[in-house]
Amino acid sequence: MGKIDLHMHSNASDGSFSPEDVARMAAGNGIEVFSLTDHDTLDGIPAAAAFASKSGIRLITGVELSVSEEGMDVHLLAYGFDATEPMLVAAVARYRDGRRERARKILMRLKGLGIRISLEEVEGIANGGALGRPHVAEALLRMGHVENFNEAFQRYLGHHAPAYVPKPRVTLEESSAIVRDAGGVTILAHPGTVNRDHLIPAWARRGLDGIEVWHSKHDAAAVQRYRGFANLHGLLMTGGSDYHGERTPGIVIGSVPVPDEILKPLDAALKARRPVRSRS
Repeated sequence: MGKIDLHMHSNASDGSFSPEDVARMAAGNGIEVFSLTDHDTLDGIPAAAAFASKSGIRLITGVELSVSEEGMDVHLLAYGFDATEPMLVAAVARYRDGRRERARKILMRLKGLGIRISLEEVEGIANGGALGRPHVAEALLRMGHVENFNEAFQRYLGHHAPAYVPKPRVTLEESSAIVRDAGGVTILAHPGTVNRDHLIPAWARRGLDGIEVWHSKHDAAAVQRYRGFANLHGLLMTGGSDYHGERTPGIVIGSVPVPDEILKPLDAALKARRPVRSRS
C-alpha cells in the first residue's frame, strides 16, 4: 500500500461513502497525504479536512473538473487551491448546475426510449451530491432496466449511446485560469483512458500543469509513457487510486503506489502560485 493517494471520491459526488468516512479509510490504510477529488463540488472538503486534522494526516484540497476538448469530456484534477476563493466557488457552482441540467436532458432521452425516471428519483440517489451519470445508472439498475452499471453505460449512457448528453462546454483555459487564480494547479486525470496523448503538448502550452501518471487503470507501460511526457514537457506528476467505494470494486485507497518524489515539485508549484492568489 502506498502512503500517497491524490484521487478519491465521496458521496458528495459519485462515491459510496461520506467524506469523513473516506478520510477515515485513508488514515486506516496508512495514507499520509491524500486529496478528496469529488466531481464538480467542494462540499466534501471541510469534513475531510476536519478528520485529517485530528488524525494527523495531510489533506491537499482537490476537485475533479470536466472540460470539453475535441467533442469529448476530459477530466482535470485541481489541487492545492483556496477552497473559499469566490471565483472558484462560483465556477464550481455553475458546473454543478450544469450537471443537474444534463441529468434532466438524459432523463428526457430515456423517456423517449420508453423509460420513465424522474429527476427527483435521481436526486434522491445522489442524496445531495453533485449529479452524474452513475446516479442515473443506479436508477436504471434499481428499476430493472439493466443488470449492472456497465450495461447501463453501454446501452444508454455512454458516449454514442442513445441517451448520452454531452456536458456543457468548459474549456481547459477557463478551468486552468480559475484554479490558478485560486492558488492551485491542474492535472490531466487518467490520461490512459482518454486516448489523446498527442494533444498533451498543446494542453501544456494552454495551461495544464501536470499529468496523473499513476492510476488504477494505468499499467507499467502507461506509467513509463506518462513519466516520459511529464519529463519532456516539464509537467508535474501525480497519482491516485480513483476510489469510488462500492462503484469501483477491487480498488481501495492506497492501492496504487505513488512515489514520495512527487510531493516536492507539487509543493513548490503551489508555493509559487500563492502570490497569484493574494493578488486576485
